[in-house]
Amino acid sequence: MKRDFYFFRHGETDYNVEKRVQGWLDIPLNGNGIAQAYELAKKLSNVKFDCIYSSPLSRVLKTAQIVCEKSPTKIILEDGLKERNLGAFSGKIVRMNEASPDTPIDYSTDIVYVPLALLTSDDFVPENGESYNMLAKRVYDTMMKITKNNDAKTIGIATHGGFIKSLIKQFTNFTYPRNGIPNAEYIKFQWDGNKFTVHEPPAWLIACNPTDGSL
Repeated sequence: MKRDFYFFRHGETDYNVEKRVQGWLDIPLNGNGIAQAYELAKKLSNVKFDCIYSSPLSRVLKTAQIVCEKSPTKIILEDGLKERNLGAFSGKIVRMNEASPDTPIDYSTDIVYVPLALLTSDDFVPENGESYNMLAKRVYDTMMKITKNNDAKTIGIATHGGFIKSLIKQFTNFTYPRNGIPNAEYIKFQWDGNKFTVHEPPAWLIACNPTDGSL
C-alpha cells in the first residue's frame, strides 16, 4: 500500500531574516513566519492528515499547530526531525573564504569565516555539532522508524530545511535549490514499503530541475 508523506518546513524566524545559523537553537516564528504558516495551512487544507510528526523546536511545532488548527490532528514530537546540529556556528553568521582547510576557525566572532573546503565537505563537523553525513544517517533512521512504527496512510512531517535537503538528496535525483526550500513550503513523497519517491514535485524544486529527478 502506498502511503503519502507531506514534509513541510517551518515559517520564517528573525534568524532567517538575519541569515544566522539556527541549528538546534529554539528560535520562534516571527510575525511573517506565523502568516506564512497560515498560508501553508491553506495550501494543505484539502489534505486529511492521520497524524503529524514534528520537530520539538518551537518554530516547527507552532507551524504544525497552525497547519492543523481547523482540523485537529494528533501531533507527535520526534527529536530525530530536528535541524542539523551546527554546534558553535549556532547564532552566528557563517561565511566562506578560500583559506586552507587546516586554518583554525575563530568561533568567538559574530561573523564566522570558514574555509570553503570544509563547508562543502560532508564529513566536516562544526565544534560540538554534526557533520552532514551524521545528519543524513539520522534522517534515514528517523524515517525508517516512523514508517515501521506507524501504518497511517497520510502523514505530515513538520521539520527543517536541512532535514528536507537530506531527504531529497538521499531518495531522489533532484538537485536541491541553492537557496534551499522556502519557509513554510512543502514537498509530497510516497512510500511504497521500500523507498520514498516524489510525485508532482513542487515549483520551488522544479525551478532548478528541468527534468523529473525521481528515482
